[in-house]
Amino acid sequence: QHYFIQSNLSVSQHISTMPLKALDSKVCRMMLTSRMVLSDEQQRHVCEGDLASYMIACPDWLKAKDDSSKNWMDLDNKMTETVALVRAVAHKYFLLPEDPAMFARAEEVEKLCFNIMNTMVYLINKICYAPNSPEGTNDFDPEYARTRFLVKYNQFAPKLEELLEGPFIMGDTLPIHADYLLYACLVDIKNFVPNAIGPDKHPKIHDFMEKFWSYRSPIRRWFKSNESKTGEYIRPCVPHITELLPETHMADMH
Repeated sequence: QHYFIQSNLSVSQHISTMPLKALDSKVCRMMLTSRMVLSDEQQRHVCEGDLASYMIACPDWLKAKDDSSKNWMDLDNKMTETVALVRAVAHKYFLLPEDPAMFARAEEVEKLCFNIMNTMVYLINKICYAPNSPEGTNDFDPEYARTRFLVKYNQFAPKLEELLEGPFIMGDTLPIHADYLLYACLVDIKNFVPNAIGPDKHPKIHDFMEKFWSYRSPIRRWFKSNESKTGEYIRPCVPHITELLPETHMADMH
């Protein structure tokens, strides 16, 4: 597929788990390109200016109220940061739906994306890589990880398809902020499990991907760029997090 980016399925030593900078986010740069903010200089100006404090756009449903409500499955905080950044770009460039019902639907898509992407990172880094295990094994078994993940993905996909009016969240209209987030998540998922998305599996998701990639708007400039063709949008599909988790959290996932 044109939107498939091949990844090397080995343990990554080069992925930053530091707070995400707007300019370093492929999702952000894709969205900026779609709004005709094209040059590196223009994008840097926006990212280091209006988008520098993007966490203020973090939606209420995602804000941790206290230590007990922190999103512990968001191991590197990348999904929390990405959702907030997408919201910040959307506020600045009018990509949020005005209709309350559509806004609520978009928020449900955000929540689904948040959950499935954190399930993926947790399985890869804490279950199938297992630095927490008593044996201390550092061997990553991608096939086992894919098998475990597909079970979760096949629960996620029908819920997502219910929210896709088709081809996009709001129908055959302009993509909204959550469409960009969803596209980025699905590309990362497809990099991890290539056979998860196809015309014979969850057709509305497949149609969404095809339509988004071929949509006649400035976003096509993004898909012609070299940057769009390499690397992950949000996270790599290989282990990249070495911090240990509390055993109570480990037990919750098994």
